[in-house]
Amino acid sequence: MNDKVMIIGGGVAGLAMSLFLKKANIESVVYEQAKAYSKVGGHFVMHPSGIAMMELLGLSEELMNNSHALTDFAVLDKDNNSVIGEMEEELEGELADMPVFVNITRYHLIDVLYKEVQKQGIDVQFDKRLKQFMQDPEQVVVEFEDGTEAVGSILIGADGVRSKTRQQLFPEKELQYLGKTGVYAIVENDKLCELQQYFAQDAALMYFHENFNFFVAKHHPTDKAISWSIITTEPEQLSVAAFDEKPIEQLRKELGERFAGWEMPIQQLVESTDHLIAKTLFRIELMQQYSVGRAVLIGDALHTADPNAGMGTTLGLEDAMVLAKLLRDNDYVQAFAQFQEARKDRAEKVYHSANLLESLELDNTDDYALFDEGIDVSWEK
Repeated sequence: MNDKVMIIGGGVAGLAMSLFLKKANIESVVYEQAKAYSKVGGHFVMHPSGIAMMELLGLSEELMNNSHALTDFAVLDKDNNSVIGEMEEELEGELADMPVFVNITRYHLIDVLYKEVQKQGIDVQFDKRLKQFMQDPEQVVVEFEDGTEAVGSILIGADGVRSKTRQQLFPEKELQYLGKTGVYAIVENDKLCELQQYFAQDAALMYFHENFNFFVAKHHPTDKAISWSIITTEPEQLSVAAFDEKPIEQLRKELGERFAGWEMPIQQLVESTDHLIAKTLFRIELMQQYSVGRAVLIGDALHTADPNAGMGTTLGLEDAMVLAKLLRDNDYVQAFAQFQEARKDRAEKVYHSANLLESLELDNTDDYALFDEGIDVSWEK
């Protein structure tokens, strides 16, 4: 497989895809809809398998220099008591055997990957928003909204949850409301003042309540800031105006009020936050087909992972490695078929892992991707 690959989407999955293809000696071009990368986006947890993928790219040191290792964390209730109870000892045993997780912001991870992409001489074209594509037995032709076109041997859709690539390949796979909303935030330490003693520590804190969970942790070894997020169960979908585009002052006030009377000053933390991203959350059902002809999906375009599973970024990195390795060793028809076969069980396990943070049922930890080390990281044939 030596012809040019077109990657739609220059997020984490798309940039990683281009780097793994380079490692496989396959030329690619990344088409990103933004005009430039900027310091936007929330934070996420990268699982051990995602860290292993970064190590395969030679980027483990850069990753650790731009993230916070989660070697200590607590799962608590409003009175700051452990919610694990009798299972605490058992859970500690599980965690003691697991490699490190890291908390990192999207912009720090993008920066690490993009710098390596530039170093490798990979072409990234910005302000390229997909309009449509056509394919025949020989090639794929992509048309962008600016009227330009691109031609390549295959197309990889790495364009996220609202993927236009997926919409064209599988128009019947419509996004469905997940029944949840998410708010992602970053707070500078100088805004925290005395709150630093509670939240700007090495330990990550997870809080559970009736219909939401709250996570707060450092995300960088030297940035003087922390990140937090809250995932809330909302049976009825709110309008965009009522949530996604709600004025920050009002959103901040309403979120803060949820924590009135809590042992920890989370209300004050929320009310000290200037940078908030509110998202109504969507997903599709598990995909049974990953490709059509010369076009294939990876990452959130394919899996739309529930944020409670905390595995979206890791899945995208894994997808990129597996697909690049298969394209190195096979023609695209065989590679796409093997990619689908190789990833289905993993995707299903991650899909169901969101239940862990909703039920805290730890009886069958083997059923949850949270408790495994991920996939085989060998790059050998």
